[in-house]
Amino acid sequence: THYQLRTTMAWGKGGSLKSCDALLKRVEENDPKLTELVILPMKTFGPADVERLSNAIASGANTNLQSISASGHTLPPESLRQFGLALSAQAKALKSNNATDTTSCGITSVAIGCKDMGDEGVIAFCEGLEESNGALLQSIDFGWKSLGKEGAKAIGKTFATSLYLKQIDISRNNDIGSEGIECFANAAKERISETDDNETPFPFLTKLILSECNIGPQGMNPLTDLLLLGSHNRSELINLT
Repeated sequence: THYQLRTTMAWGKGGSLKSCDALLKRVEENDPKLTELVILPMKTFGPADVERLSNAIASGANTNLQSISASGHTLPPESLRQFGLALSAQAKALKSNNATDTTSCGITSVAIGCKDMGDEGVIAFCEGLEESNGALLQSIDFGWKSLGKEGAKAIGKTFATSLYLKQIDISRNNDIGSEGIECFANAAKERISETDDNETPFPFLTKLILSECNIGPQGMNPLTDLLLLGSHNRSELINLT
């Protein structure tokens, strides 16, 4: 069943229970059964592991993996940037190969990093994704990552013109506050203004999770204004609970 598959992926087979080697080998070998990679916090997942995972994604060696959940692991900014660049490389390759449906191939869902990720880590990850406007990601989880206004700004800038993103979770980041969410909105508006057709920001976004971000009216007003831009009102997609 799906549940059993997740359990197998989380623990792997053979070797140390803490090692990710067995899981990463399955990624590198393009295991057709491995579509959702879950690396639990008790696993050892460091820079060398991120490099292996990134290389498999960027090189095109893996074509089956769609979701990566590796929350709870402390990673340096350079590793996060490398991972973001790998996702961008995959998106570029699939588009250049004229993939018939890029919404159902490649990595579409990511949760990575830990509560100490902070602005520096999120900015590094977004820098890797910026050239591809967020790669093929449909869902991104930045919840409980100690984000502030600079991290929020990077997210707004990177994903504003994504043609794939449906859900962003930046909940449980109390330091964002009203100023941070205003930075998020302003960065997205600026990115949109740079496009030729001044398109709708976050055109396919259906859910924006902002609970426990300490946001008041000062922040909600510019965010609502942002989501009013374009062809239809999408202010109802904001989740503050």
